Amino acid sequence: MNKTILITGASGLIGNALAHQLKSSGHTIKSLSRSGDGLNWDLERGTISDGAFDGIDAVVHLAGAPIAQRWTDKAKRDILDSRVKGTQLLVDAILKLPKPPAFISASGANYYGYRRKELVDESASSGDGFLADVCQAWEATAQPLTDKSIRTVFMRTSIVLSAEGGALAKMLPPFKMGVGGRIGSGDQKMSWISLPDLVDLYQFAIEDPGLHGPVNAAAPKPVSNKTFTKELGKALGRPTFIPLPTAVVKTLFGEMGKETVLADLGLIPKKATDLGFEWQTPDLASALLKVL
Repeated sequence: MNKTILITGASGLIGNALAHQLKSSGHTIKSLSRSGDGLNWDLERGTISDGAFDGIDAVVHLAGAPIAQRWTDKAKRDILDSRVKGTQLLVDAILKLPKPPAFISASGANYYGYRRKELVDESASSGDGFLADVCQAWEATAQPLTDKSIRTVFMRTSIVLSAEGGALAKMLPPFKMGVGGRIGSGDQKMSWISLPDLVDLYQFAIEDPGLHGPVNAAAPKPVSNKTFTKELGKALGRPTFIPLPTAVVKTLFGEMGKETVLADLGLIPKKATDLGFEWQTPDLASALLKVL
């Protein structure tokens, strides 16, 4: 059954790919942006264009300030406020509708913190750190929807593999020049998902009414940073013998580096797997081959 879907952040890496695929599948897409023609929203004023939710079956909420920046006090406020205020505005509007749409929101793998010895599925407790606090506040803002039995999904997203943007695109230049290598000890766990699989998972969440609550948006096989480095070098045909020491990461990126680049976090996508989601690229080698 074709649906009408409202997307925030539709011009971003994930939103653009998702909108394209959903249109190809016969769904109707509307986008909510901060400026330009069409439907707009203003987080500071708390306004959304009239009629934005007319005929909408699902809202996909992807908008938020970028994580990959130096975390000044202002940057941290922007990262938190853009997510919480945006979610609050959407939630308040949805609660007023006579027929509320499903709400499918981005969230982050760092809900679980940035260092976990064990692998974590969706039943695991929340963790510590700035990003964990952001994810917890982000998801808690949508709790009123769950309280009203409105289907709500949180995509706790790991590192997204795409040559067009995100973490992998930033890694490619040094690796292509042959100066890439492990980060820190290289023993830390890395959770990842290819952009095609992430887009498929969002479409799965839109179309399957049985999916609700937190969903680990990560491939079934987390790897160590050493393994990731080796596989990326192999995919590019380049050596990977120049490490990036932990001290350098902390100097270059500060707190952001500690919680992202040096994070030791392995996710298991139990919920999607139990519901029969099929991965295009369940292993890292096939994922890198596809996205590169």
